[in-house]
Amino acid sequence: MDRGENSDVAYFGRLPRPDGKGTFLYVAGIHARGSGGVLHWLNHELATVHRELKVRRFSTPISSRFDPETLEITKSGRITPFYRPEGS
Repeated sequence: MDRGENSDVAYFGRLPRPDGKGTFLYVAGIHARGSGGVLHWLNHELATVHRELKVRRFSTPISSRFDPETLEITKSGRITPFYRPEGS
């Protein structure tokens, strides 16, 4: 978006809780549209994420494109395979 493109990037991952009692899902877009892109992607890929990862930790960047008039996300996808930290 910062270069005038109708796209954004976000981070999506399951991270350890600071208190060490489990994990939490984290979504962080460069802009709000990027966070929406993760939700758009999850809407289509949730079964795949669950099948591949179950409750293990992971990280992945997600790219998305949006309609400049409505700001609706039109396309989203993983940029890289899931990163899985050692032991997760």
